[in-house]
Amino acid sequence: MRRGIRGRRPLRERLEANNRLDRFYAAAFDKEPRAQTDIKPKQVRRPAGHDGRRLEKHVLADCLEALRKDSRVAFVERQQSGVFQEGNRFIRVGTRGALDIKGMLIGGQTFEIEVKRPGAKPDERQQNRIDAIRRNGGIAGFATSAEEALALLP
Repeated sequence: MRRGIRGRRPLRERLEANNRLDRFYAAAFDKEPRAQTDIKPKQVRRPAGHDGRRLEKHVLADCLEALRKDSRVAFVERQQSGVFQEGNRFIRVGTRGALDIKGMLIGGQTFEIEVKRPGAKPDERQQNRIDAIRRNGGIAGFATSAEEALALLP
């Protein structure tokens, strides 16, 4: 028996058990089983990247690994941003338009990289941030692979 959230059995298993019990008692008392809720066939869930393209989280992990191993890089870290909900409250983390990766080269020059899945482009806020960093002497860009991320560095 499988257990779901907080030790409860999944709805499908509970409905199947109720249907079995109902059929048992209906047969014992020579009656028709009651109409039960139809159990829909199990839905096959496909992962988000089922179209064969890599997901952004996979590209991000590859980029971080490659940058950490690169001898030109002093440090690199993931920069979180977005909104999440806790109860009835919505909490914003980071700044809108913040890029996914930030770091520093051995000489002290900073860089930021936005990671996208293949074929995607940065949104307007992210592109504005990339342009501002470049105008002020930093290194910035977007990458759809670890090779592209390394190519951004001098």
